Amino acid sequence: MMGYRAAMVIFATVAFCAQSQEADDAEVPVESTDDGDELTSQLLRGIHERIDTDKNGKVSMTEVLKYSAEMRKILASKEAEFVFKQMDANEDGKVNLDELLKDTTDWSDVGDGSDEEEKAKTQQAELRKEQLKVADTDKDGVLSIEELASVVSPETHDGVLEVTTKHSLVQKDQDGDGQLSLQELWQGEGLNEEDMSSEQKEEFKMLDADGNGFLSSEELQEWESGMFSRKDAMQELFDMADKDKDMHLSADEIEEAREKIADSAARHHFMEWAEHSEL
Repeated sequence: MMGYRAAMVIFATVAFCAQSQEADDAEVPVESTDDGDELTSQLLRGIHERIDTDKNGKVSMTEVLKYSAEMRKILASKEAEFVFKQMDANEDGKVNLDELLKDTTDWSDVGDGSDEEEKAKTQQAELRKEQLKVADTDKDGVLSIEELASVVSPETHDGVLEVTTKHSLVQKDQDGDGQLSLQELWQGEGLNEEDMSSEQKEEFKMLDADGNGFLSSEELQEWESGMFSRKDAMQELFDMADKDKDMHLSADEIEEAREKIADSAARHHFMEWAEHSEL
């Protein structure tokens, strides 16, 4: 069964990306080109200028990660706008619990009707209730578009992320010890430890901050938030582009590494940022 979060994000992102938006005049323009989804020099330099808020000609890892987090919130807001229209069945400008739960059932109702499937649906419903309670900042019992964004993208709200992470841990924690082993983390992939790649094992090791061989809820939260993958992608970017090893990237350095970036995990982030530069 595809998880509610994964299904919703795929649905919202595909639909959202099809929409055309106008540029923000206050931002440095990153003009679209005829190159489609290619990383052009113009695109890379435009994004570098946006990240370089102190205008010293170079960007640090801190600046890059801050910009990435800001862009994630913008994307979450746009995704929420589209999802909201699908959920707000009575068109009252709010999403209530019944509407939220119906959407959860619609997305998860693709299984075989087994006891395990029904248990998963029940767990998802309980998660939705907890998320609504935390995301409902004005405590009116329903969600505005802004509040729904936290449910669609839990990584943008500390409280919703904490609730979501605890739910994920319970789902994966097969022996009920309150922490995750290497195999439990990757159980959704249907892999035994001997089938796991060296990259998967290394990722687990990096997440395991205290080195005890298990992931706590706090350690798992970095994974659930997407911060781990963003940091990893940006570190790869710096490793390949920072020629003078000053731990900063100039526009020239990024442009010179364009072909390498196009084959790296950082490419997805640049393309996403470029898309939002045209809003």
